[in-house]
Amino acid sequence: MACEVWRDEGMSSEQEKLSPTREKEGVQAASSASKALKVPIDIETTDQRKRIQLIIALMWPALAENVLATLVSMVDMVMVSGLGSYAISAVGLVTQPRFIMLSAFMALSVGATALVARFKGADDPVSANNVLSQSLLVTAALSLALCLGMLVGAEPLIRFLAGSEISEQTIQAAVDYFDVQIYGFPLLSLTFTMTAVLRGAGNTRASFYSNTAANLTNVFFNYCMIGGNLGFPALGVMGASIATVIGQGVAFVFCAYLLLNGKQYVKLDLKAKFRLDLEMIRRILRIGVPALIEQVVMRVGMLLFTMTVTSLGDNPYAAHMVAMNIQQLSFTTGMAFGTAATTLVGQCLGRMRADLAKIYVRLTQNMGYVVSILVALLLFFFGGTVARLYSSDAVIIGMSAQVLKIMAVANPLSNARFVYTSALRGAGDSRFTAWITFIGVLFVRPVMSYLLINLFDMGLTGVWIALVSDSLSCCLLSWLRYRSGKWAKIKV
Repeated sequence: MACEVWRDEGMSSEQEKLSPTREKEGVQAASSASKALKVPIDIETTDQRKRIQLIIALMWPALAENVLATLVSMVDMVMVSGLGSYAISAVGLVTQPRFIMLSAFMALSVGATALVARFKGADDPVSANNVLSQSLLVTAALSLALCLGMLVGAEPLIRFLAGSEISEQTIQAAVDYFDVQIYGFPLLSLTFTMTAVLRGAGNTRASFYSNTAANLTNVFFNYCMIGGNLGFPALGVMGASIATVIGQGVAFVFCAYLLLNGKQYVKLDLKAKFRLDLEMIRRILRIGVPALIEQVVMRVGMLLFTMTVTSLGDNPYAAHMVAMNIQQLSFTTGMAFGTAATTLVGQCLGRMRADLAKIYVRLTQNMGYVVSILVALLLFFFGGTVARLYSSDAVIIGMSAQVLKIMAVANPLSNARFVYTSALRGAGDSRFTAWITFIGVLFVRPVMSYLLINLFDMGLTGVWIALVSDSLSCCLLSWLRYRSGKWAKIKV
């Protein structure tokens, strides 16, 4: 396929000088990208329709994955809720400690995705494969260290989060759930890294297929182990945790197979002589460490936020967890379009086409707005109906429906932040996104929730106004950073 080299009025003289060289390299890179995506579209096409098709080709697997994962999570919570409202709260208490453990690997994945996307854009598979091997090494070592630490500190952490308003039954169920999760964590973290590398190479389908298999496996074993069906013992909340770990194992096997079969742009060769590459690890961490700080700050803020919500008691916290579970559905579109933005920005900058990256971000954002508005309307009018799937308690349903309306109103802008922050991360500008998170999660969210609960007595409604305020401030700051254009000058 011939590569159409496009230049708009804003192309710099330096970019013009590079165009002939880039045209030759672009043919090869675009060809391999098209084969990986299975769509006959060159990233440098001037055809707007083809650009939209390329965005869709990148985002639909992520959207399908996110929607399926959210629906399965909803089914998961509904199945657990059959044990009582305490079970909903128990699973909710584990959420933040689990994400604290994952934060390091989320950060590594940011660096791995950005670097692989750059190397893919420059048609350098050797360096891309090196990113894969070094990322897996760091992930394996770090995950084992974290697991050993959490085996000792899990119960004290859960009790600290629960405070004095949560029942002992809820706390013990949460400890049982978390203990099982710890043992499955190494597989989960390695899978996270593998899908991040594949995503940077343009294969967003891998994550979709692996998570589909994992989620369906999870639901099946939930049915077997929560209530005791098909000859399995009735293990309650612990059974739900075991089912999750089994599903994570399935996802790991699937992703490992993709990287070992030699058919992907990035490959894992177990026969090749492995060498520790400290320089590549440094490059990964240069992008990943700010993202790690971002994740740690976010999770510390979420821990403070969780403690604020648990202070309201069992029923408000159960309603909060129901609403948060449903809220995930509203964020699926933003995260999916964000996935496309990360890959496209990284690959465009790898070709030294910052001008083209801006075009793709604008298109991605506009498409995201349309879809997120439709989702917001559905949740505004039917959020209460969905909440009834989780509980028959009228109080819990009423509180959930009320806060979902607050979330739905802000949904388009809340989702827009995913595209802007993902574009910044794709460019390697993870330090600024860390600062955005720092401001929102450590200041806006906890301070506003504390004031609205204690001074204005707004209860759970105040908590969700604070949560939405955090999302909107993040959207504004990331938009301002994107508009500045500084992300296009960052070296990775």
